[in-house]
Amino acid sequence: MSLRYLIIGNGIAGLAAAKEIRRNDKEGSILLVSKEPYLTYWRIKLTEAIAMDLNKSDFLVNKETWYNENNIEVLLNREVSKIVPESNKVILDDNTIINYEKLLLATGSTPFIPPVKGIDKEGVFSLRTLDDLEELKTYIKDCGTVSVIGGGLLGIEAAWALSRLGKKVNVIEYSPHLLSRQLDKEIGDKLAERLISEGLNIFLPESSEEIIGDKYVTGLKVSQGHLINTDAILFSTGVRPNIDLVKDTDIQYNRGIKVDRNMKTNIDNIFAAGDVVEINSMVIGLWTVSNDQGKIAGANMSGNKVEFDDPKLFTNLKIKDIQVFSAGNIQDYDRIYEYKDEEKDIHHKLYTKNNKINAVILYGDLTEVNKLRSAVINHQNIEEYLSDGLPFK
Repeated sequence: MSLRYLIIGNGIAGLAAAKEIRRNDKEGSILLVSKEPYLTYWRIKLTEAIAMDLNKSDFLVNKETWYNENNIEVLLNREVSKIVPESNKVILDDNTIINYEKLLLATGSTPFIPPVKGIDKEGVFSLRTLDDLEELKTYIKDCGTVSVIGGGLLGIEAAWALSRLGKKVNVIEYSPHLLSRQLDKEIGDKLAERLISEGLNIFLPESSEEIIGDKYVTGLKVSQGHLINTDAILFSTGVRPNIDLVKDTDIQYNRGIKVDRNMKTNIDNIFAAGDVVEINSMVIGLWTVSNDQGKIAGANMSGNKVEFDDPKLFTNLKIKDIQVFSAGNIQDYDRIYEYKDEEKDIHHKLYTKNNKINAVILYGDLTEVNKLRSAVINHQNIEEYLSDGLPFK
């Protein structure tokens, strides 16, 4: 088989690239190869779907008819076992050879599971695919207690979804407070208090030392000597780029596959996008960024010249009436401006450097979120913002 465009991986980066390629090139052959059995789906829905009754078709970004209408071929349940860049070909797991003119590596990432003793017991899960979701939901039907290891955004969202199923839920976090990258300790502790008031058990700072049980999970031993009784464990401790395919090639990689701002690797006709990518020494691993990178890669593969801008990262957590927003680098500042309303459970912080707004944390009311996100992105002068903003001081 010989193709104009070959895309390995049909996550959002691969799909976004295929859409952009087809927009610019109406005739060139496009093939997406995926080791999963499903067309591209909304991976970001997996966590909330723990507590929802959805069919697999509800997750699909586009139905099969869309691929047919756009003349985009998809090969599911097949894995690329080898890339041969010098010959412009890949070899599949059944020894099928596919030749390409341009190649996109959108192989995504895999959940990072720390090397905890007893990790091989039944009842230990991570959540990255539709199959992971199905296996988790099936197993926990008869579980009274589930523990989530990881107090980042996805860990908290998963814990809340599990609690909605009526489970007793523990959250174990290694850092001194929840959302440690996005919140300071004061607001992180406020978030923990609210979640505890909603029925979650929060353990921090704690690290997981050993998973207890014979064949099945019955407990978790943590660093401060506690034994936490639990019937299942869900790891939410980050992801690692899937770079194995390039390790025996001349394609450069570090933590991820290294690309320039055109999403091109060190080999002219090979591009990479999404969770597998390292750009400017950063591995980002976010859905929105992967979508943008896929578009950039597809545009450049099909003849345009487009560059990837540094992403404007932010975090938004909404659980029941708990609302938290964070944007910018809360570690890089020389002054903090605060606004509090204890009665309404509102606490906002603006972080400035050289009188420019560098970061923001909003806890409670998010009415000003768009305005403040823009202020962070544009490094707005603090005096200019305060002239018509909330009464920070």
